[in-house]
Amino acid sequence: MRLTFASLLLGASLLPLGATAAQPNGPWINEQQQVSLEGFMSNAQLYDQLAGLARRSGGSLTLEQAGSSGEGRPIWLARLGQTGNPAVMIITQQHGNEPHGTEAALDLMRKLAAGGAFSRQVLDHLQVIFIPRVNPDGTARASRGNMDFSAPQTSATCLRDDGSVDPQRLDQGLGANVTAYTAENGERRWSYDINRYHWPDWSQSPQILCNPGLADQRHFDPGLNPVPEAVAVRNAYDKYQPMWLVDVHNQNPAVVLDEADPEANRPGRQVTGSIVWPTNAAVAPAAVALSKQMALVMKKRSMQLGNMEITNYYYERPDGSIRRGGGDPGIARNAYALLASERLASGAEGPLGGNILMEITGLNSRGQKSKGMLRNNVREMLEALLVATADGSLLTQDPAETDRLLPPGQEVDEPLDNPHEE
Repeated sequence: MRLTFASLLLGASLLPLGATAAQPNGPWINEQQQVSLEGFMSNAQLYDQLAGLARRSGGSLTLEQAGSSGEGRPIWLARLGQTGNPAVMIITQQHGNEPHGTEAALDLMRKLAAGGAFSRQVLDHLQVIFIPRVNPDGTARASRGNMDFSAPQTSATCLRDDGSVDPQRLDQGLGANVTAYTAENGERRWSYDINRYHWPDWSQSPQILCNPGLADQRHFDPGLNPVPEAVAVRNAYDKYQPMWLVDVHNQNPAVVLDEADPEANRPGRQVTGSIVWPTNAAVAPAAVALSKQMALVMKKRSMQLGNMEITNYYYERPDGSIRRGGGDPGIARNAYALLASERLASGAEGPLGGNILMEITGLNSRGQKSKGMLRNNVREMLEALLVATADGSLLTQDPAETDRLLPPGQEVDEPLDNPHEE
């Protein structure tokens, strides 16, 4: 029997009275309201929460410092489960102004550390690794970048469309993927976008290939990735060799396309989150398949809840063109799938290489008013993925189903209007 979207929502009608207040089209920011980050954890609050969890867990949750940020703040890693179990990994807040994933990760850690039925169901079979805030410096200033303002200020490259090097464009100091920060005085400064610096082989990045004469500078040293936050994630990945990795972000406003299959999404509704898998052509087919199986588990859980609209992160722009998820090898979802692909090619046994980028609707359209709902959306999908991985049902998913269940959303230029206002 083929389930319809409506039938999957029957369970939502059994929620306690009041649960219906958390629905995709509300609550909304009004014109007189300022978006506030005060409801999200500061670095000090996160560190206190992690330390308290570890102290109260009776040893089930352990902390280690994966690295330090450019300004010297600790990047903490939390681990739950036996070291002999297969590892999975969840990272959040590579971009400092995208806080919902960190809140969800803490909720999930609390539940795993509590020792109940869900904890046993997962931790009897898996080792779960969290890096709940990759970018503490950006978080301190609500900035996307890592606040290293020595970063080169352009993203130009010497590479031709076919990937070959144009010798006429060498040593221009180009190739950095950076993001702008506007100071209180209006000055625009540039720092590294951490999620562009997970290159499996940093020496093969355009930044290095395009600047052979600048190797004496930190930004262009083939042996030194200049982004310590990305290095911390890479070192943790190499240490624990996880079966899969999920990277949680926030996204811009989007709506479900009118022509979407109504059994998968409700046309015209606001997208609450998006999912995409590795999009670099060199990623092993087995790694892509595992990633799509992960996406399906998450999507199907969202359909059971009824207060979520989860689409593919391949967006249709307002002009009708499609913004496809980039194939850049430095993006986390590609980089770690490529590393796993190398292991698979060397004879390692799978499943390996699963990687998902999860984008949850961000502050500019929902703000702090939907913090709890959006945080729970992330947690629910991650919980479902952990259970499916632990019990093996993850591997029973048909990757081809992603074409129907995860259509692209449609990007919108501005936050959506409140449909409840006259």
